[in-house]
Amino acid sequence: MARRGIITIDGPAGAGKSTVGRLLAQSLGYIYLDSGALYRAVAWQANRVGLDLDDPVALPAWLQEFQPRVTSDAQGFHLAIDGREVDQELRSPQVSRDASRVATLPPVRRWVAEHLRHLAREGGVVAEGRDMGTVVFPEAEVKIYLDASLAVRAARRDKEWQNKADSLPTPEAVMAELASRDRQDRTRAEAPLRLHPEALCLDTTDLKPEEVVQQCLARIRAALSPGQIVEYNQ
Repeated sequence: MARRGIITIDGPAGAGKSTVGRLLAQSLGYIYLDSGALYRAVAWQANRVGLDLDDPVALPAWLQEFQPRVTSDAQGFHLAIDGREVDQELRSPQVSRDASRVATLPPVRRWVAEHLRHLAREGGVVAEGRDMGTVVFPEAEVKIYLDASLAVRAARRDKEWQNKADSLPTPEAVMAELASRDRQDRTRAEAPLRLHPEALCLDTTDLKPEEVVQQCLARIRAALSPGQIVEYNQ
């Protein structure tokens, strides 16, 4: 049987990467990899243990010892830390904000990349993030880049965060935070967010997730051999 492929999905926050990534993984019978969850795990646990993220010696040493348990399949990407399932904790608005900071730190980016490459060593993965196709998996057979207008991305994030205790008070505040995150993602020194020249670029502003998935599947079918994909839920 042919080695199954690697599919990457990059793009800014709120573009639909997670939704589309999970749907694609379910459709193909692939494993879904969420790089953002690993950044959030680092941020959450570092805060719990009081780690100084600016310490150039302590941070790499701590990362070498930090080994969250990962369960990944077509249905989702789940993490446990110290034997405790932490998916809900990692999805809080505050942890997302903290993760945006740790994602600028080169030792953390390298730690995340190493974990993802290990999980993808046998192929058959859909990996989503900011630098999946450009840095982590440049050899990926299919690279996808999703984007959407800032207003639509902010509305999606505001809906996701509704009724959470540490959510932002207004949609305008969410939009301002996303704009700041965009600047940070695109200008950081290591692995900035950018469009790979080989990537299928889709604007999801006016598209339903299922419509995006169908366009992605068309590219995947064209790029991979029949032995590399087994489609479900057609």
